[in-house]
Amino acid sequence: MSKASKKSSDPYVILAETLNLVPNGFPSVEDGTHLKVLKWIFKPEEALLASKLKLPGETIKRLSKRLKMDASELTERLDSMFKKGQVRVFRNKKGKHYALLPFVPGIYEDQINRNNPELVYLIEDYLKKSRGDIVFTSDPPIFRVIPVKQAIKTDLKIHPYSEAATIILNAKSWGIRKCTCRVHQGLIGNRCEYPISVCIETWNEENAFDFSNTTKPITMQAALDYLKEAQDAGLIHTSMNVASGHPYICNCCTCCCNVFRAVHEFGRPNAFVKSDYTLSIDEASCIGCGVCVDRCQLKLLEVKNNICIVTESCIGCGVCVIGCPENALSLIPRNPKEIKRPPKNLIFWMLRRAFKRKINPLKLI
Repeated sequence: MSKASKKSSDPYVILAETLNLVPNGFPSVEDGTHLKVLKWIFKPEEALLASKLKLPGETIKRLSKRLKMDASELTERLDSMFKKGQVRVFRNKKGKHYALLPFVPGIYEDQINRNNPELVYLIEDYLKKSRGDIVFTSDPPIFRVIPVKQAIKTDLKIHPYSEAATIILNAKSWGIRKCTCRVHQGLIGNRCEYPISVCIETWNEENAFDFSNTTKPITMQAALDYLKEAQDAGLIHTSMNVASGHPYICNCCTCCCNVFRAVHEFGRPNAFVKSDYTLSIDEASCIGCGVCVDRCQLKLLEVKNNICIVTESCIGCGVCVIGCPENALSLIPRNPKEIKRPPKNLIFWMLRRAFKRKINPLKLI
């Protein structure tokens, strides 16, 4: 951080620098488009207050004492900001907590109820000018592909983090929300035909989504049903790149999803978003029908001489496998050198990501 930025009194510069201290990151761009995005989402006083929040969250009692603000006024302001998707609110045994939201995943997705074309075009401009830096800047990646279980050879041991249904079964709360990426693209005339309400949220405490403005509480069985709907539609399961405590299962299309759009346009897909598996083709069974080519969202398959051919960029999602009428396709483990075990949980992910990005997020904790 430069000396000039340290002295800045601009609430949007302060918030941008705070968000970039979050391990997820919020890369700046030279012409200030990142600040234009924040100006659309936050009023100046909201941006300044958000920049003073901590990632783990605090009660109003603790916040009002630390910020030297009246508790009632602070509650009113933060509750209003929560409704706008600007801060995180959660409850535990100690009561209601208010916390800083990362930009992605977080603030961006929580604009779902406020979206309009102006914001969408600003974010599109920001993503283009930042060249997907949130996706590419460091290891570990934010997202991880979860393969379709039925696509993996049955004699293989599957890690729990590689099975979407297990993530749902291990949770205590479940929710469903609209896909922000598809809503965004629809607002600027690019709506695809994939289902829109298939973003599944999970949490390890009961009743976690009872007060959410963006997520509808559902049952475990309903979550499994939504997962099946997404699978049948040919969507790609993704989640946070951790071994346990997954907060969501996104069901992505490459036409709308900002992550897949970025990796497709700016880099090799499987260098940044992939599972531990890759595609195997039984050439004796393959008839070259091309169903798999149509189902592969990243267009990494082709038919040559009546045989399906896969490129080295396969992300191992398994969407092509479950559509094969001849059962000629399956997922097999990658070369062990290509497999990176995800961090144990979100805390370990943040520590590793902060270290790789050479930032010190301690002031946010």
